[in-house]
Amino acid sequence: MNKLMKPDELRRHIKNFLSSNRYGSLGTCMNDIPRSSPVQYFLGQDLEIYILSAGGTKFQYIGHNPKVCLLVNTRYINYTRIEGVQIFGKAVTSEERPELIHEAWEFCPDCHKIESLKDKVKVIKIIPDEIIYLNSRETGDRTKQVLVREHMTRQRSEFSKELAFQ
Repeated sequence: MNKLMKPDELRRHIKNFLSSNRYGSLGTCMNDIPRSSPVQYFLGQDLEIYILSAGGTKFQYIGHNPKVCLLVNTRYINYTRIEGVQIFGKAVTSEERPELIHEAWEFCPDCHKIESLKDKVKVIKIIPDEIIYLNSRETGDRTKQVLVREHMTRQRSEFSKELAFQ
């Protein structure tokens, strides 16, 4: 895919890609020690991401440093044939904001299956600042396209800046 997209089109591609996948790798960092955790996610409103979890070290890392990166990608054939999204943003957890559990349940596509675990589940919500999209599956073109925060909400200002591509 070598066609540079306008922000609305890029947003649609990112949303479709994220909606058609469920698994990713959550990158966190504390005291200069990076960590990556496999997670299952679902979309909220305006490309916000929700992750349900039993807990773990990732919550300590987020409590120390809320900046995170979620990577979602297709099966890796090689570096020239892959589609993926990197979401950079701020994470908040239900440990600091307990109401996130109820908020996440509004968007969760299959939470009815785990309703009995609602009181045991913890939530991570990622509010994106920047999303990088790459689709080189067909042509091998590795042009990365960047969606920045001001283009992530449903309503666009007519005076919004043009998208910066990398």
